[in-house]
Formats: sequence, structure tokens, C-alpha cells
Amino acid sequence: MLAAGILVVGLSIGGSMAVTHAMFQLDGTIYYHDAMLAAFCIPALVAPPSCIYYVWVARRMEQLNQQLDHLARKDPLTNLDNRRAFVEQAQVLLARGEAHMLAMVDLDHFKQINDSLGHAGGDLALQHAAAVITGAAPQNALVARLGGEEFGLLFALPGTEGARESGEAMVDAIRLRLEALPLITPAGLTRMTASFGIAISRADESLDHLLCRADNALYAAKNAGRNRLAVAG
Repeated sequence: MLAAGILVVGLSIGGSMAVTHAMFQLDGTIYYHDAMLAAFCIPALVAPPSCIYYVWVARRMEQLNQQLDHLARKDPLTNLDNRRAFVEQAQVLLARGEAHMLAMVDLDHFKQINDSLGHAGGDLALQHAAAVITGAAPQNALVARLGGEEFGLLFALPGTEGARESGEAMVDAIRLRLEALPLITPAGLTRMTASFGIAISRADESLDHLLCRADNALYAAKNAGRNRLAVAG
């Protein structure tokens, strides 16, 4: 931006000096009227295209910055938020002091899906899981791909009796929906399941600690046989 401004000023000054010098060389005399006309016309001719270019560059830089921000915060395969974006938003939500339920989701036997369908099939499986989880998630929930075949889901719990049971039922509905909707591939239908680890936020608990508790619950669900929920204590 600074370079564009310097360019406009430099071209205006240079153009005025060049015209004035030419007038002097041709006529030997510089009249006040002619000098003032040159001083006005040169910047008037240089400034508009320079300003247009400046605006175009500024707009283009804004678009590129938006694209870079999108790439930095989105998972390109599923178009869900990535871990970085999830953490940033989750920290803001937890700072409000309201109770939230965090569910860590891990696709069961994903390596077998990759081995049987290839990496392209594995990508389809991740996209399918992302669509199912997002479609069945509570309204205003944060849904993100945290890495590999692992997803995160965070949503606020209402301050009413039975909120915990209601939250667990919503998460279990996602599990059942994923189990009921097979992945459709050129090779046929592939059944998918996932294990869920659930933790409810505590007062003044950090996001890292909440993630750790949910992750431990997730491992408990997988160790207990997969395709089930486990709730952190």
C-alpha cells in the first residue's frame, strides 16, 4: 500500500517536472498559465488509474487474507472446522461459565475401511461421517475434525433438570444414525460405527482438561467393544 502511494506521488511529480522541462526546452519561456495547467493535468491523469489500481490491490489482498484464514481454520476434506478453529471457539464458549457437553468421536476400525476401499474410499468415509454428525448435531453445536478419523462436538446444556440425560441421548442419536446410514461407494454399501467419549464441563475447568477427560472416556468406549458411549466421571 505504501508503495502504491509513493508511486502516485512520484509519477505526479515526475510528470510535472518532465512537462515543465519540455516546455522550457521548446519555448525557452514558461508562462504561469501553462505551468499551472501542467501542474493540474499531470496529477489529474495519473491519480485516477493509480487509485483504481490501489483499490484493486487492497481488495485482492483482503480476498487472499480471507482465503488464507479459511484454509487455516477449515479441514479441506470435510469442510468442518479444524482443531485450531475448534479450540478457539470452544475456549470462548467455556469462558461464559455455562455447562457444555463435549463429545469426542472416533470412527471404529477406520484402518480396515481404508485398506478395503483405498484412500479414496477412506476420504468418502470421513466426509460421510462429517455429514452425519453435522446433520444430527444439536443446533449451534461446534463440530470439527480434530485429526485423522477423530471428530469433536461441543454444545451447551440447558440449565434444567435432566439436561445431562438429554445431552447423552442426543449424542447417542448421532451414534445410532451413523450406524444406520451406510456409506455408499462404487464397491457397494459399507457399514460404519463410531465410539463416543463424553464429558461435561466443570466450573473454571480448562478446555485442555475437558478434552483430556473426554478423550479418556473415548478410550474406555473403544476398550469396552466400540460403537458405544462412555461418560467421563
